[in-house]
Amino acid sequence: MQGIIILTITGFVMGVILVSLNDLFKKNKSDDFLKLLPGYNCNSCGFGSCKGMSEAMLKDIENYKKCRPLRGEALKKMEEFISEVK
Repeated sequence: MQGIIILTITGFVMGVILVSLNDLFKKNKSDDFLKLLPGYNCNSCGFGSCKGMSEAMLKDIENYKKCRPLRGEALKKMEEFISEVK
C-alpha cells in the first residue's frame, strides 16, 4: 500500500514539473517571436496585438504572413529565425 502511495505522489510531482518546464519553453519562444514583430499592435492580422500574433505563431508558425507592417529587413529576420526554429 505504501508503494502505491509513493508511486502516485512521485508521478504527480514529475507531471507538474514537466508541465511547468513546457510552459517555460513556450513562453521563451513566444517572446522571441514578439521581439521580431514590428510592435505596432495594429490588429491588422486579426490577433489583437503583436503579443496575440506571437502566441498564434506557436500554434501555426506561418501566421507571421498575416502581419501587414512586417516588411523589408524585419521580414527577412523573421524568416531567417523561423528557418532556424523549424
